[in-house]
Amino acid sequence: MTKLIVFIAAACFALIAACSNASTSNSTANTTNSTNSIARNTITSASPAAAPDDLATGRDLYNKNCANCHKESGEGGPTVVDGRKMKPDNLIDDRRKKLSDDKYIKAMVNGIEDEGMPSFKDKMSEAEMREVVRYIRVALQKQESRMSPTANSANVSAAPANK
Repeated sequence: MTKLIVFIAAACFALIAACSNASTSNSTANTTNSTNSIARNTITSASPAAAPDDLATGRDLYNKNCANCHKESGEGGPTVVDGRKMKPDNLIDDRRKKLSDDKYIKAMVNGIEDEGMPSFKDKMSEAEMREVVRYIRVALQKQESRMSPTANSANVSAAPANK
């Protein structure tokens, strides 16, 4: 009889151990699945708004073509370019924030000769100029891009942005 009790106890112990391992395995699998699901949801729900990589083209074009005069910060101010003293506009002040994107593009295409800003029509495409404007809006001016047709037609009477 003692052998029978020992056998039943051993069988119960083996059964409990097996169930416990299965439960742990399932629990681990569930935790892994849950973690993967959370990671997928986090990646999927990441905000599409102006990630640094989204602004890389505009930033590179700005640094190559604009930062020499307007500074990396966009604040402009007195500078000497090619031996000529100039005072490029502050692209981050409230007045420039109100300008339409088309005003910026027009200034880049035509230049502003009296103020020393060259034309960039032979150096950048319109799409590249729009990337620069987007970079100025989102990164330097720290606001949403105003690339909509309504915003582009707004503020027609404002002075053009200087470079």
